[in-house]
Amino acid sequence: MAQESANQTTLRRVMRAYTKGDLAPLMDIVTDDVVWDSNAQPSQFRFGGRYVGQYGLKEALSLIASEFLISRYDITELTGDGDVVWAMSDVEVIERHGSKKARIKLVNRWQFCDGKIASCTEFFDTAGTLLQLDRITTRAAQA
Repeated sequence: MAQESANQTTLRRVMRAYTKGDLAPLMDIVTDDVVWDSNAQPSQFRFGGRYVGQYGLKEALSLIASEFLISRYDITELTGDGDVVWAMSDVEVIERHGSKKARIKLVNRWQFCDGKIASCTEFFDTAGTLLQLDRITTRAAQA
């Protein structure tokens, strides 16, 4: 139970720094072979797909930053079981090219190993986000 709590505390600290543009705490706490998965399709969101290793993680985070400015990132629920931590977050982003805003419910599954982040898998409503950004129409989302 102590490790579970420590993982959650670590995650909160890392995400606070991330939302301020400070990637150092995250990069310091990931394993060398970290796996970062986003359920988004790369054809819809540049950062979608799987990224492996610290260089892969930096690439994924750079792609997110090139597409969006994160204006708000609030962890609303955090729960864990052993080395797995689930986080639900309310996120607001602004497109860097186009200035459209989107409010996203983001769910992340974080896998820890010996106190370090070994993987992260993120899930969000990509169709709903595309609608908010005017990248698809309601009719296309229903198809």
